[in-house]
Amino acid sequence: MKTPLNQRQSQIASLRHDPRTVAEIKRQLDGEIPLFRATTNGVSRDRIAAVIGEAAPRPGGSDALAEAIVLLTNRPSLLVQNDTFTLPESGDWRSRLLPRKSSVEKAIRSTGRVELSNNPDYDWVGTGWVIAPGVVVTNRHVALTFGVKSGAGFAFLRGPNTQSMAARLDFKEEYRTGTTAEFEIQKILFIEDLGGQNPDLALLQFKQASGLPSALNVYRGVLASGRDVAVIGYPARDSRNADDAMSRVFGDIFNVKRLAPGTISGADKKDWFFTHDCSTLGGNSGSLVQDLETGEAIGLHYGGRFRQANYAVRADVLLDRLAKAKVKITVPAKEAKKKPAKATKEATTPATKLATRPGYQENFLGQGFNVSLPGLKSHAGDAVVVKKTETGVKKHRLDYTHFSVVMSVSRKLCRYTAVNIDGTRLLRIPREGDKWFFDGRIGADVQTGNPLYANNDYDRGHMVRRLDPVWGPNAEASLANDDTFHYTNSCPQHAQLNQKIWNDLEDYLLDNAGAHDLRISVFTGPVLREDDHDYRGVLIPRDFWKVVVMVNAAKNKLHATAYTLTQSHLVGNITEGFVFGQFATAQLPVADLAQLVGLDFHGLEQFDPLARSGGEELTTGQRRNPLSSVRGIIL
Repeated sequence: MKTPLNQRQSQIASLRHDPRTVAEIKRQLDGEIPLFRATTNGVSRDRIAAVIGEAAPRPGGSDALAEAIVLLTNRPSLLVQNDTFTLPESGDWRSRLLPRKSSVEKAIRSTGRVELSNNPDYDWVGTGWVIAPGVVVTNRHVALTFGVKSGAGFAFLRGPNTQSMAARLDFKEEYRTGTTAEFEIQKILFIEDLGGQNPDLALLQFKQASGLPSALNVYRGVLASGRDVAVIGYPARDSRNADDAMSRVFGDIFNVKRLAPGTISGADKKDWFFTHDCSTLGGNSGSLVQDLETGEAIGLHYGGRFRQANYAVRADVLLDRLAKAKVKITVPAKEAKKKPAKATKEATTPATKLATRPGYQENFLGQGFNVSLPGLKSHAGDAVVVKKTETGVKKHRLDYTHFSVVMSVSRKLCRYTAVNIDGTRLLRIPREGDKWFFDGRIGADVQTGNPLYANNDYDRGHMVRRLDPVWGPNAEASLANDDTFHYTNSCPQHAQLNQKIWNDLEDYLLDNAGAHDLRISVFTGPVLREDDHDYRGVLIPRDFWKVVVMVNAAKNKLHATAYTLTQSHLVGNITEGFVFGQFATAQLPVADLAQLVGLDFHGLEQFDPLARSGGEELTTGQRRNPLSSVRGIIL
């Protein structure tokens, strides 16, 4: 038997005096939670609004549930396809996101859409993500669309047909992929009590753990404004945001998985929430807020106000509720230690140990074929001084076994490297470990060490390939192998940089170019530009170059070819046309390379078979021979 209408309205009116439920009812009026029970019983939305309309919202509290676009510029919402995100047009966000690409993709795989069965109002209702093995976290107001407190626990609601509702997470639902990856929710572990003073969260348990994406580590550091984050979820069209703003940010594509980068805009230890400016809409409720620096879950998004702020439950609050629910979480090894590990000092090879290294030999290719180290031209003032002679001449070269390095003061990276390769005496020494060293002959302040490469997708890219100088007697070859593991020989290269052709170049030339005595000398370095993107205080090179010099046996004269390799598509704006479709490696005239990098190759241009003939004309006036394989090299 139904309760009389006036009595039902009186019961609703009494809720005005309970601040713990007023906010929840206001969210229902905004469409966040279905009102099918109230309307079925004859209580209209307008009547409910009139009854509680005087209740004032608490800024930043859990009533702020209108997911929102906060900034109209430089806060993109990137489509997700095949578990990765589309690249942003902004070179700034491109350079911030790509060093974290693998950790972002892991988070993408562990975030899903909350889908419902037997709910009269919604087919899907928000977002959730795997916070512990077999456990998903989402918002309270999401869970209340299908769950309710029942005795000491929680139960699934029944739909209008009296059958229980069901919930599941679909970890796909990506733009135009047509794939699904659904896992059923078996149990509601926890729904936070109503009220603005309580965090908007709930915990759900999957029916099966097999095949589930891995649980994400939860951030344990200090929250701070300005920290880069990203929201991963499923924004839906939302009338609480302006149509033109939605069109600008979301391109009228909704209900599919997206990644939205932004920053923390406010964090107060007294609150259970923090604010951020990532672009969100309805459907983002329960989204993961990922810390881009560590790759860890830093918060649970739950709402926002258009052009003001978005809100998320703090990570430490999530951990507290997990503990109360007796849910075991995966703790990273570094966090399991009782005391935080002290920052380790970079290992350094003493100057005395390196003092007698012979370095690059200019006469290596034979009598009459001297190949000098490139001249620095205008870069001489930026080169690290290793020592001065008695006459005051500055020496810039750091000598190692069979190779030498010239360093840049301003960039703390090499300007170039030079190596001699003896193809008849190469030894294949296996790579054991990956320990890198500072060079004690120069200051640590002009070398870039491990902090740049920690916890991201940047590799320590060998400029002198590890095996190139590894030739001669065993002891000598072993020493050369070890010498290549100095930070002076390293430049940041993205882990997804395809270097196959780059690495095959020298082998191909040795095997196929008729090199005299199978010896070559190789110069390699980064293209250092003033507008390279800053990451952790280091400007990341977008491109690398190589010059290979040998003696042409048939003509008994020098032979020089030049090449470039780009990672522009991985670290920042593509501004100079270095990418030719699928080709990231290209051959170019030595003369053009000299102009590009500002070095003097002492006449090697005259021995270049490309010699400015052929190649593709670019806006820079330089020409390239794009390479899909080493067979495309013009010899």
